[in-house]
Amino acid sequence: MRWLFVIAALALSACGDQSATAQTATQAPKTSNASTHWTMDKSKSVLSFSAVQSGEAFTGTFERFDAQISFDPNNLAAANVVVSVDLKSADAGDMERTEALPGKEWFYVKKFPTAKFETTSFTHKGGTSYEAAADLTIRGTTQQIVLPFTLAIEGGHASMLGSLTLNRRDYNVGTGMWKSEDWADHSVGVNIALEADLSIDK
Repeated sequence: MRWLFVIAALALSACGDQSATAQTATQAPKTSNASTHWTMDKSKSVLSFSAVQSGEAFTGTFERFDAQISFDPNNLAAANVVVSVDLKSADAGDMERTEALPGKEWFYVKKFPTAKFETTSFTHKGGTSYEAAADLTIRGTTQQIVLPFTLAIEGGHASMLGSLTLNRRDYNVGTGMWKSEDWADHSVGVNIALEADLSIDK
């Protein structure tokens, strides 16, 4: 009779181990070789800038820009983002400033109609914090920059917030009398709030 109890106990233990193994397998994250792409929601995404002219701080926006996004937080080595900005769409919040920006002294859009941001690598800093190393091209000049940003992904939707400060003279923006900081500060803040939806190409 004692042996029957021992055998029954061993059988129950084995069943328990199998159940735990099955549960673990069910809860394990799925892996995929799919390339993960996101489509920017243009109606909810904002690219803005801030600067100081003649001691007066102001903000503006780029009304037209687009992003090609391939990003998987579990495979940052394969991630890539390219943002193209229509410089003619700059709105500086003031008619005089807005009309001046496309000109030869500033963006010179007749020759350089777009700015381009293209990532070269990503680093996860912990939690929702990341950094993107990228090449930024404005007026035919390319500089390497690092964009810190936060990323929240819920289901098939992503919300990204990033900001950095640029020196406009690194890109030859503001020539002639505008080279000096007597009229306009060299530092320009850039902020991006990007909303995107997921699509997966297998």
